[in-house]
Amino acid sequence: MTVFGDLTRAMSSIVLTTFGEPVVFHLEGQAEALPGLGVFTAAHQEVDASTGVPVSMVQPMLEVRQSDLPATPTEGDAVTVQGVLYLIVEVRPDGHGFLKLMLHKGSGGHETPTHPDP
Repeated sequence: MTVFGDLTRAMSSIVLTTFGEPVVFHLEGQAEALPGLGVFTAAHQEVDASTGVPVSMVQPMLEVRQSDLPATPTEGDAVTVQGVLYLIVEVRPDGHGFLKLMLHKGSGGHETPTHPDP
């Protein structure tokens, strides 16, 4: 592993322990709900990479370390954050071991996961 990779892993642990909060994943194919830790942002704002101009977007986002999960979340899976159920609408790997999960509040017409929160 590179020095940068080692540094990134060390920083991700610090970020999660400092800013992370408990969440519960409801992943397709998993028999039980999975507790985890993530950094939640209620209103995420995108920036257009070509212009640097903020794009008007208000969308909740959860950042998680991929290695903390037994399976990678996919679109249509759900996560409970602060007692609120969110549908995962997009999964964006950051290339450094983290996933940005773009969320939509509510089940999006899907059934509420039957797994109890731990």
